[in-house]
Amino acid sequence: MNRRLFDFEVPDWFPVKDPLVLERCRNIRREDMEVTNENGYTVRVVPHPESAIAAELFDYIWRSDVEDKKTVIVFPNSWRNVYVSAVEMCNQFNVSGRNIHAFCMDEWADENGNVAPITYGPSLGGHFLREFFLSWREDLRPRLDQIHYYTNENIGHYSDLIDETGDGGADLIISATGWVGHTAFIDPGINAFKADTLEEFMQLPAGFVDNTRLTVAQNSTGRNGDIWHTPRYSVSIGPRDVMHARDHLERHDLGFCMGPAMYSSWERMISRLQLYGPVCKEVPASLYQLTKGVMYVSEEMARPIEPMDLREF
Repeated sequence: MNRRLFDFEVPDWFPVKDPLVLERCRNIRREDMEVTNENGYTVRVVPHPESAIAAELFDYIWRSDVEDKKTVIVFPNSWRNVYVSAVEMCNQFNVSGRNIHAFCMDEWADENGNVAPITYGPSLGGHFLREFFLSWREDLRPRLDQIHYYTNENIGHYSDLIDETGDGGADLIISATGWVGHTAFIDPGINAFKADTLEEFMQLPAGFVDNTRLTVAQNSTGRNGDIWHTPRYSVSIGPRDVMHARDHLERHDLGFCMGPAMYSSWERMISRLQLYGPVCKEVPASLYQLTKGVMYVSEEMARPIEPMDLREF
């Protein structure tokens, strides 16, 4: 089958344009997906990444309790099933969260740089407080002043706050990759995270973000409703926070449009570009390849990307 009967150039706004890179990532086989590199970056294919992350989170909380060790974790939003599952295990087995210091990964903002308050319905910090903090038994939950979310007052030094609380960085970042290859709201090519080199990019702290159109569209498929009700701006951790963290967990099982049982090919493709493509500013989540951590990929996400039928009639 001739797949080049009709040729065209990849648009400039696509994160990766090299056809050799695209073909290599597109054609990675399931049996070749599980790897570990020299940094301790590991890709594992499992039936349910959501369950794996919940178990890992419970283990982190349990160790913080039995070792009586301060543990700083950066959390994504909103992951109700993960948080409630982990906390319910803590409640059942009397595991205290007293040593957990939590930081929300991101939050909505307006065009004037105002951070959405946690009382705003779709507030990411608000969801985290309800799904994580309030799920604890009162005698086991962390102190409220150990739960950090974005405000107008702390956005200018949020990364410093993470570093100071975590003695140089978070112990753990939990994340997932968006359609444009972002982690948190570190979108490619935006004003907040402009840098001439990858080295400069990796040093950029949390800040005010002008989200890409594709990120706005992705988030409009979730809790925020139609695209007019989805904020175009946000605040987010920066690449510096990813690089300073000592461990990382990520799930590759977030299904949109057709549901988790039918991951669309573009979701499987951006996952492969992050996991196996070049480390670059254009795919911000590719930074995880330079860190220690486990990337949990679902069997459905690991399915081959079938090419379109391009044969002539």
